[in-house]
Amino acid sequence: MLPPTTHLATVTLNGTLDRVIEIPGFYAGEIWVSGRVTLLAGGKGLNTARAAAALGARVSAAALVAGRCGAWIADLLEREGLPARLFPLPEGESRISTILVDPESRQTTVVNDLGPTAPPGAWEILRPRIVEAVSGAPWVVLAGAGLPGLPDRVYADLCADLLGRGQRVCLDARDRWLAAALDARPTIVKCNQHEAARLLGMPADTPEQAAHAARGWIERGIPRVVITLGKEGAVAAHAAGAWHAAAPQVEALYPIGSGDSASAGIVVALGQGRPLVEALRLGVAAGAANTLRPGSGRLAADQMPDLIEQTIVRPL
Repeated sequence: MLPPTTHLATVTLNGTLDRVIEIPGFYAGEIWVSGRVTLLAGGKGLNTARAAAALGARVSAAALVAGRCGAWIADLLEREGLPARLFPLPEGESRISTILVDPESRQTTVVNDLGPTAPPGAWEILRPRIVEAVSGAPWVVLAGAGLPGLPDRVYADLCADLLGRGQRVCLDARDRWLAAALDARPTIVKCNQHEAARLLGMPADTPEQAAHAARGWIERGIPRVVITLGKEGAVAAHAAGAWHAAAPQVEALYPIGSGDSASAGIVVALGQGRPLVEALRLGVAAGAANTLRPGSGRLAADQMPDLIEQTIVRPL
């Protein structure tokens, strides 16, 4: 019997137009003619939704966009068939993320625009609309940074609203937006080792360090914590234990969006009622799959069984 289909929604407060440009032999200070170009609607929540859909989940997305670039993002989502409810801001332009990939050196360079600024009072209007937009999903992923002009508490507010309605929340944020939302006790917190180290004031580079850091959040009342370690995989922990999943060895060329794909795998598995250790395995395998195709969250479903089998999990 196949596992049940997960229904999840995502929230993106900084919708982005991603341009992945391949330039063999790229270096700064020269004029280049681009190779293959991949255009996608991006931002962490939209990337997560795309990856979750590739894993068989039913998805919906809410995102803030602005200007003509926002209209372009809407068009790309429609062409892709990714269900999304977009909230246009009255001024500014959604940011463009230019991702330069050199397939020879296997180096990636990212240049992000600043994006729009939310006008005064926007959050009071947007907050109930976003909650309503994701109201049908048992799981909601809150992902990425907030926009200038929005209060630091945006994810704390959304956590309180969604948890109060009986929904489950995966928080994949950083810096002040993550810190402000911890007391709202999301169902699971997922971040990378650098974000965990900054907020907890302790190293989180090795699996053992990451597990120790995760327990600090668990003691604050966070039920589940996942800390990603780049090429070294990820660590997951809850009150009963912690595990490290070593990433499968792949020819990684497109690392941008791997963390978002990992979030998708984790929530898809949890939404199917699978234990945290299995969610960790699927998340790490999805993160590895992301590196094999240009564009964040564009997973090849036929590669997943092998990647899951190669993802080795051990208790800590």
